[in-house]
Amino acid sequence: MSEPSQPMPPDPPDDQAAMPPQSAPTPPGTPAPPFAAQPQNPTVADSPGATMPAKRSHARAWIVGGIALVIALCCGGAGIAALSNGDAEPAADAASSTTPSVTPAGPTSAAPTTSAPTTAPASTAPALPLYDTPTKNDFRLKVKILRKQCFGSAGCNVTYRIDVTYTGSGLDPSKTYEVTYQVKGAEDPIINTFEVTGDSASVQEEEMASTKRSGDKLTAAVTDVAEF
Repeated sequence: MSEPSQPMPPDPPDDQAAMPPQSAPTPPGTPAPPFAAQPQNPTVADSPGATMPAKRSHARAWIVGGIALVIALCCGGAGIAALSNGDAEPAADAASSTTPSVTPAGPTSAAPTTSAPTTAPASTAPALPLYDTPTKNDFRLKVKILRKQCFGSAGCNVTYRIDVTYTGSGLDPSKTYEVTYQVKGAEDPIINTFEVTGDSASVQEEEMASTKRSGDKLTAAVTDVAEF
């Protein structure tokens, strides 16, 4: 006898048609079949616009850039090390040249001292004496009467000598001065000279004069002084 025909199930929706058929559950005690290779996602392989060469080019660019960066860092580090070594050598030389030498501590002996001979202070030369330059006002003259002979109202004959007095500080003994003087009180004015050297004067021993009256008095005064 033929079995009665069963009605066909309705068609599944479109979204379920795309799903793969599920396998029937394995009864217990059945060994599991070997793993089958899972099919790759067709959406990834078949999706437009996602190409593998573009991804590989980007990866290569990153790799090349990383290698270049590493090389640059290595070169820069080597240059910095060379510069630092070059700067360190002059600094080390300068430090070695400016480092003061340290002498080891130990007993030190004092330098021998010598006593310098004492010298007497130099004697100062005596100051040279200062001498005057005489003038006519530095001399005082006095007429000393040695003899006198009178003739009444007619007058007198008088013998006299000049006494010289110098009123200054002192005269240079190496110089000689000629002193001119005038005697007044006689009938006629009398002019004569004497010499002075140092503290001595050379005068005439006797001089004579005539007066008009017995009461006339003779006086003398210096009129000029000149160095020989």
